[in-house]
Amino acid sequence: MFNYNHLYYFYVTARLGGVSNAAKYLHISQPSLSSQIKVLESSIDQKLFEKRGRNLHLTPEGERTFAYCKKMFDVAADFAESLKSPTEKQSQRIRIGVSDQVERPFIADLLAPLIREQKRGVEKIFFVSSAPSDALVIQLRSREIDLLLTNKPIYADDVTELAAAEMPVNLMVSTKNLKERKMRISRNTSALDFLNAVPWGLIIPSYKMKLRHETDLFFQEIRARKKVVFESDIMSVVGRAIVDGAGVGFLPVPYVMDEVQSGILTLLGPKAGYWKHTLYLLGRKDEKEDETIQDLKKTIKRLEKI
Repeated sequence: MFNYNHLYYFYVTARLGGVSNAAKYLHISQPSLSSQIKVLESSIDQKLFEKRGRNLHLTPEGERTFAYCKKMFDVAADFAESLKSPTEKQSQRIRIGVSDQVERPFIADLLAPLIREQKRGVEKIFFVSSAPSDALVIQLRSREIDLLLTNKPIYADDVTELAAAEMPVNLMVSTKNLKERKMRISRNTSALDFLNAVPWGLIIPSYKMKLRHETDLFFQEIRARKKVVFESDIMSVVGRAIVDGAGVGFLPVPYVMDEVQSGILTLLGPKAGYWKHTLYLLGRKDEKEDETIQDLKKTIKRLEKI
């Protein structure tokens, strides 16, 4: 007779598309996982996976086994849901994974209107976590999270793009610094002329960040050179350093909209931005869109109008 745990390990491996991803999710070693799948194959006398090049694919017997496993674990999930109290059932928990390359405080501003709005008496509970995009895709597939916000497009058969916003990127400078030097600028002030004229160095994301690569490309385009005085792989730290006047830097406008509107930061560049930095909202292809997801999609698209 087959073992329930072995079935679950097989199910997770098939759903996540390989032993490596499944082992990370299950918190066991790859050799141990492979060994337990082989025990399952031996117990049912069927080959469930086959290698095609570097990828692992289900055999016809594996496809049939996966279909039965899905039914079984779906029923288990339904049973767990049925045991919840009426109070628990009236709440909706929305788990959102945010890429570590996206400015986190900005996400709080983005979700605030949805958190405040309660519809049909259902309490929405938002849970936000952060990790690299690749790790969050694994969590999305394994249903640890419901949605993913990232600045990188993800191309996968089981992941779908629900919404995308092309956010304008402008040059940001502390208004206090400008006043102290009695400088007057406008949106039409040349970025190159400004960078050459001011004494402040450049605040910039680290090399592993997508926004850094975009900034480097823009510098090549305008043939600018500027001393870097501070860099970080934490976007909120980059933004904070610019707000505090430690230097100047390029940021998507929605990241610091409150500071711009309150006059703490002054931005340079056209309304459309020097370039666009894209934010993607991703979900599972097999998931139906509910009212909350539709509201979040609209919220994301509004970012383009800022």
